[in-house]
Amino acid sequence: MASWLVKAGLFCLMVRFFFPRVFLIPAVVIAGVLYAAACLARFRVRLDRAAGSVAVTTGWWTRRVPLILIEGVDEVLRFGAEIEIAGGQTLSFSPFRKRRRLARWLKIRTGFEGMELAITQAAAAARAADPGRAAAAKAAAEATQSRRTIPFAGVACGCGAFSLAVAVAVRPQAGGWLLHSVAVLLQIFYGTAGVAALLAGAWMVHSALSERRTAREPG
Repeated sequence: MASWLVKAGLFCLMVRFFFPRVFLIPAVVIAGVLYAAACLARFRVRLDRAAGSVAVTTGWWTRRVPLILIEGVDEVLRFGAEIEIAGGQTLSFSPFRKRRRLARWLKIRTGFEGMELAITQAAAAARAADPGRAAAAKAAAEATQSRRTIPFAGVACGCGAFSLAVAVAVRPQAGGWLLHSVAVLLQIFYGTAGVAALLAGAWMVHSALSERRTAREPG
């Protein structure tokens, strides 16, 4: 709650000093809604060996991943993890990814301790129990990966366009060289991020279309 409160406050300050005043009230409302959602969000991982799946809950969104599709679990986001799924997908989550030392100092237990080993062992056992089904599921996941790339590319292009719009909207609301310098840095940051997101979206679309053409070619 303290971490998200600081982020919401910094967001409102940035809008107050570097964007037109008309954006301030909507920014405060958005920051308040996001703050409430972050405080009420749940982070939970449930390993169900009987059902052969792992249920990952982040906020109000839950995704069930079959054990036979899990290729590995790494603790790369500190108090969370990254689950590698067949087909090149990854599922990352971390409620305290930037507060590892503080959480250890306060002796906070997140409930994710030992999760990597438990899920990895359960996934290996599921694949060993039915190798044929695991191979077929992996092939199907790899075949459908290109179809999932198009929506992700659309999201990337949308984020890029929004970032460019933010860069154009940056206007320092007070005089002084410091605020003007920070405004220029914000324009460069959001402009560069927008261009990079648009290029990434275009590359994903090109890759997906190329994979589809290759798959349709005979032989």
